[in-house]
Amino acid sequence: LKLLSLARMKIPREDYTSGPEGLLYYDIEEGGGGEAKKGQRVAIHYSLKWSGITIATSRQGAGVTGGNPYGFDIGEKVGDPGSAFIKGLDLAVQGMRVGGVRRVIVPPELAYGNRQVQEISPNSEVMLDIELLSIKTTDVLGLNRSVKI
Repeated sequence: LKLLSLARMKIPREDYTSGPEGLLYYDIEEGGGGEAKKGQRVAIHYSLKWSGITIATSRQGAGVTGGNPYGFDIGEKVGDPGSAFIKGLDLAVQGMRVGGVRRVIVPPELAYGNRQVQEISPNSEVMLDIELLSIKTTDVLGLNRSVKI
């Protein structure tokens, strides 16, 4: 619900904070829960936009609270089982707190690079709106292994 009401916010580029590897982010709302770190499994709601057009969202479904959260393991190589769909998403979630909402400008090298993906032109930056819903961790036999949500 938070994500939908904030989706139309216009944030000047100069108000974003520089993140890792050229990522730019703006915390629309800072969460009060735990902090997302490498090795944890997170559940998020997201919207992926290119040129102002929503290309993908976890919010598809009936009603304003519809959709299924998207889960992934932070720090997994993109393409591996359990990884984020682009590296920019993996990097963007790190440091967020549960309940937080972050808007991220993702450079092409952290998005789809020189590939054409749906309507997204090669070498394009994309925008992500992310709401961190939960974090799951477990410690099995001394190894910190992620739990599937």
